[in-house]
Amino acid sequence: MAAGTVSVRMLWPFMRVLRGFGLQLEILRGAGLDESVLSDADARIPREILGRMLWASIQSTGDVALGVHAGERAESSDFGVMDHAVRASPDMRRALACIARYTRLQDDAVEPRIIEQGDGVTFEMRSSIPTVLRATNDFQVTCAVTNFHRRLRWPEPPLEVHLRHDSPTNVEEYERVFRAPVRLGMPHNAVVYGRGLLAWPIATANPDVCSAFGQRLEAELRELDRVETIAQRVRRLLLERMGRDGIGIADIGGELHMSPATLRRRLVDEGTTYRSIVDELRRELALRYVAEPRVAIGEVAFLLGFSTQSAFGTAFRRWTGSSPLEHRLRLKAARAPH
Repeated sequence: MAAGTVSVRMLWPFMRVLRGFGLQLEILRGAGLDESVLSDADARIPREILGRMLWASIQSTGDVALGVHAGERAESSDFGVMDHAVRASPDMRRALACIARYTRLQDDAVEPRIIEQGDGVTFEMRSSIPTVLRATNDFQVTCAVTNFHRRLRWPEPPLEVHLRHDSPTNVEEYERVFRAPVRLGMPHNAVVYGRGLLAWPIATANPDVCSAFGQRLEAELRELDRVETIAQRVRRLLLERMGRDGIGIADIGGELHMSPATLRRRLVDEGTTYRSIVDELRRELALRYVAEPRVAIGEVAFLLGFSTQSAFGTAFRRWTGSSPLEHRLRLKAARAPH
């Protein structure tokens, strides 16, 4: 299990906040997973299952700021070997580069970027699959802020915090935890600091330890890639290229160093087809994008690589039985207070 998954460690901070986990265990068992997976630090679970568990947690507790509270409870053990490598880095520039390279071990859809511009530096957390839950966005930025300040000892608050969702979960909690202006409806989750952050020395720096753990992380990345099936590798490449580059079977086959015929045959051996992978991925992304009110329907068609909005509408009706706009309006009505 690799593509479309997150490390089970990402659930641990939420488990520390929640008083009971029975409902979440029911969801896990309903997905055919044994609850013992939660204690396996090397296990991964489908992102969809994680989302269902978090949504159930918010609904059952009424804690709309659950992502913030869980992010505050993140511990070194939640990041495994990566935490050791980060804290052994000589300075924040190298620490951030380490996080950016190895975050895929935590969540294979997140790609951090370090953007230096003027007097500031932005640590951006890009996701190839748009997040629907505000709690997920809150969790990402809270973990970043918590790690920078608590474990890496950076003394100054962020200049800005960026969140993808349009409305805050809890303004008071944002002010308490971030101590910085929060910009909503942003393209990516991010934290912005003064440029001096990059030169900040890490008190626990140790070159030998950093090198040793770096080698271990490289091995974990190779293992993550090794256990991927061809179908999972195709899906990951499609996620990276969707809406930007060619996603034909020849394009993806070239990335995998296979002819289209060989790729078709390998996928058939795994019980699937290239067309069905593309269709399923587009359906999954379409449901997530359409659930985001700030993304125009026409933009969704472009992001998914459809030639026209009409072609996208036809596909969406086949997937759901309704048009994208009808689906969005139904979601809006369901979210409205009663």
